Amino acid sequence: MNLFAFTVKIYPMNNTDQNLQALVVQVILAVIMLAVSFEITIADIKALPKIWKKLIFGYIMQITFLPTFMMILLLIVNPSIHMMLAFVLLAACPGGNLSQLFVIKSNGNLGISMGLSFLSTLLSPLTVPAIFFLATHIKPEWSAAYKELHLPWGDIFNTLVTSILIPLVIGIWMRNQEGPKWIKFRTVIEKSVSWLLFGLIAGACISFRKSLAEIDSFMMMMVFGSSIGCFLTAYLFTKLATKDYATSITIAWEVSIQNSGLGMVLGLVYFSNIPEVSLACALWGIWQMVIGTIVSGLIAKFNSRKVALCQVSNAG
Repeated sequence: MNLFAFTVKIYPMNNTDQNLQALVVQVILAVIMLAVSFEITIADIKALPKIWKKLIFGYIMQITFLPTFMMILLLIVNPSIHMMLAFVLLAACPGGNLSQLFVIKSNGNLGISMGLSFLSTLLSPLTVPAIFFLATHIKPEWSAAYKELHLPWGDIFNTLVTSILIPLVIGIWMRNQEGPKWIKFRTVIEKSVSWLLFGLIAGACISFRKSLAEIDSFMMMMVFGSSIGCFLTAYLFTKLATKDYATSITIAWEVSIQNSGLGMVLGLVYFSNIPEVSLACALWGIWQMVIGTIVSGLIAKFNSRKVALCQVSNAG
């Protein structure tokens, strides 16, 4: 039986439109990745061996914790095949660049954060397909759905390399170039990121405007619940293992903040007949910006109050 005969709604798109859409979203993601890589210097990369134990621990957490957390949640709630594909793809994506902002506000370890972002991005062409494949083969019906997709993983690997890996390398090289022209160029690229992210989200909504009604309470609860639940459990687990606040809060952010922009790109390009994928990624991106800003702000206030109380206590 064709599993998708009763579940997949087809939203027709001619090849020219689809190829143009694929090109546009990949260029946008590449520019965003270029801006993110400006934050990484050669000195940062050279410093990574000094914290290799924390990096290995954090990276293992990053590629296993959210996928495992998400799989357990999906097995419990047993959503539709569409929803399963959306959240499995999200869990397979590497860490997002917003994590560094939240790590700074939370008094985390910026070195670990940047190192994990670098590693997860560098290895994403291998880890994203692998995690997605393994996760979709947990249940027979999920495996059948995966086979129905006929995903060209060779093309997806090329997408990840051209949109993520190559801009990362070029951006690191550009970051270390001196001179007013280079500084101006980097400034322009960095200022364009927020507009490009907004355009990417708007583009996903426009492309699947007929299916915006698909964003129901279940999708929202999955996004809200899984992101918050993953952050809290990752923090508690890491704190128990390391006994160090800075490391724990950093890894918690790195584990729970995903590159939803990449998820939207893959959704728009390779899951064009399943709008829930891109919509869930867009919703995840908006939510993590909101909740990350709120939570990191609250943590910053709590830490400031704690420092102030310690100073008063020492003065007394």
